Amino acid sequence: MRHNIRAMILGIAQDGGVPHPGCNCNTCKFYWDNEIVLSPSSLAIIDEKQFHLIDVTRNLDRQLRKVGERNVTDIWLTHGHIGHVDGIGLFGKEVMNEKNVRLHASKSMIELILNTPKWKKLVEDNILIPIQFNSNESIQISEHLVITPIRVPHRDELTDTHAFMINGPEKSLLYLPDHDSWEETLHMVQQNSVIEWFDSLGIEIVFLDGTFWSKNELSRQTDVPHPPVVDSLERLGNLNGKELEVFFIHLNHTNPLLIPNSDEVKQLLDSGCKIPVEGQQFLL
Repeated sequence: MRHNIRAMILGIAQDGGVPHPGCNCNTCKFYWDNEIVLSPSSLAIIDEKQFHLIDVTRNLDRQLRKVGERNVTDIWLTHGHIGHVDGIGLFGKEVMNEKNVRLHASKSMIELILNTPKWKKLVEDNILIPIQFNSNESIQISEHLVITPIRVPHRDELTDTHAFMINGPEKSLLYLPDHDSWEETLHMVQQNSVIEWFDSLGIEIVFLDGTFWSKNELSRQTDVPHPPVVDSLERLGNLNGKELEVFFIHLNHTNPLLIPNSDEVKQLLDSGCKIPVEGQQFLL
C-alpha cells in the first residue's frame, strides 16, 4: 500500500525574504522589477490527515496557498530567530482564529513563547497547544511518519536551535536551515564528516543552510555565522549519480545563487546539488 506522505518546500530565502526590506542591491532590484517574491524558509509535511508546518513566517498566506485547502494541525519550530517565528501571531483571533494547533518546540523555545505577551495569549486562548520535545528523541507521529529534532549550534541568543529529520515510509529527509559552522555541528553530532553524518542518519534528501555563498559576503558576517556554501560543497564532494539529494535553502539576498545563470549557480549545479523551487514536492 502506497502512503501519500509528502514534503513541500514553502520558502527558500533567509529570514528577511527576497526582496529584502530596506535593500536596494542589484539582486533585490531585479526581484522587485520582475515582481518575484521569495519567502523565508519553511517546510510542510502533509499526509491524509495532518499538516505539519516547520517554522512560521510572515509570508504565511502565500505559503499556505501552495498547500491548498488544508488546516495546519501542527507547528514545529527550529529556533527563535525572527524569520522563523514572526508568523505565529497570524493564527490568533485577529486573523485565522485557529484552535488547538499543536506547537512542538524545545524547552527554551516554549519559555520564549510564554514570556512574550502576544504569544502567551495564543496559548491562554487555546489557539496553540505547546508540546515540548527533547533533542534527539524520535516522535512517532503516525504509523508511517516519525520526526526527530536534532540539536545544532547556532548563536542561541534567545533559544537553542534544532534541525528536523523526517522519516516517511519510503524516504527520509533532513531540514537544516541554520547552523554556525560545520566544525561545531560535526562536533555536536559526534561525526567526522558531513557525508558520514548524512549516511548515519539514513537520509535521501537534505535541505541545507545556504545563507551565504562565501565567508566575505557581508561586512558583519562574523556576527551572523553560517557555513559558506563553498565550504559545504567541498565537504559534500561531487554528488552526481549519488542517491543523496542536497538542496540549499535559507539564501540571503546577498547570495549570488539568487542571480539566474550566475557562475555560482553553475558551480553548484555541476556539483550535483540543487536549489529547490517554492512549492516543490517530495514524496516520503
